[in-house]
Amino acid sequence: MQGLAQSPEQGSYPRELVALGIKDYRQTMFKPYRAIYRVLNRQVVIYLIVDGRRDLWSLLARRLLGA
Repeated sequence: MQGLAQSPEQGSYPRELVALGIKDYRQTMFKPYRAIYRVLNRQVVIYLIVDGRRDLWSLLARRLLGA
């Protein structure tokens, strides 16, 4: 994740969040993991590190929507 600290804007937008109209978060992959993060005031804040083989839709529904 050293590259993340130096160039956080290079991360892609998670397609699951973009589908919801959310472009505040980015992701980086280091197989098999995905790190979901946000850049706030030049600081990288990591919100989630998850196995990339998991269904992120289900995880988001449980965590964010309380489903």
